[in-house]
Order: sequence, then C-alpha cells, then structure tokens
Amino acid sequence: MDGWIEELWLVAIVEEVPDDEVRRWWNSKETEFLDRLAESAPGFRLGTILTTVDEPQLGSPTRRVFDLMFRRGTCPEDFHPDPATPYVLPLLDADLRSALLAAFSPQADDHPLMAAAPLSGLTDFLDKHGGARLTTHSPTEAVPVSPPFRPS
Repeated sequence: MDGWIEELWLVAIVEEVPDDEVRRWWNSKETEFLDRLAESAPGFRLGTILTTVDEPQLGSPTRRVFDLMFRRGTCPEDFHPDPATPYVLPLLDADLRSALLAAFSPQADDHPLMAAAPLSGLTDFLDKHGGARLTTHSPTEAVPVSPPFRPS
C-alpha cells in the first residue's frame, strides 16, 4: 500500500470534552467519548482525502482543512496567547471561519482524485455552528490505493 483515501468530515462539538480525551484524539489514540461525540455531532462532508506514504501530500481543499485543523488543535499557542491546554478542539470564531473558508477555496493545482464539496456548503455549515468546537472526522474505513495518483 502506498497510500489511502478516505472521506473527511468537519464536525461541530458543543459538549464539554475532558482535556485528556482531546490529547488522545489528536495523538490518534482511542477516545471512546470523543469518538461517540464525533459520530453523533452535526457534520459537513468536506470530501475525500488522499494520504501518501513516500511523497509530499497532494493538494486539495480537504487536505488544507485537515492540515489547518490539526495545526490549530495541536499548536493552539500559535493562534491564541496562553492557551489553557496544549491540545484543543478549535473554537469556531470569526478567525477560524475565515481561515477555513480560505483553506477550502479551490486552487488550480488541486488533485482531482480528492473531490471536495461546494464552498457554499461549508459556508452554510459554519454559519449554523458558530461558537462550537470543531474537529475533522473520518467515519469510514480508509481504502488502500497505489500509484499513479495523478490522472494520465
């Protein structure tokens, strides 16, 4: 297997989540409570995301949102002074909304294998869930893929 492709969703969490659960989530550990919340939370299907093993990750709106949310969740000190904990579920405020919409905007070099939802759908989702904590979630199993990843 040289990579895998999976669906990626953005979910809005309104419940309080213990700090240790958030830390385990971002470290890809078992998180029974947060897994249940992500499964039942309001969500928006961003599209598909392709992760490769040996080469730089290919660009897409979905990949950029994944990267943005991971960075915001694991390095909150880069975005807010004196964060309460080293790992967070980022708060959907005006700053994050703007960053998400910029990241999800199509670019000329986006990889066609990673189909993305319309930008207007993300805008609607964000408008409905202001003030919630956001994270990405893959509700389905990843599917192994092999090169070539680029269409001929």
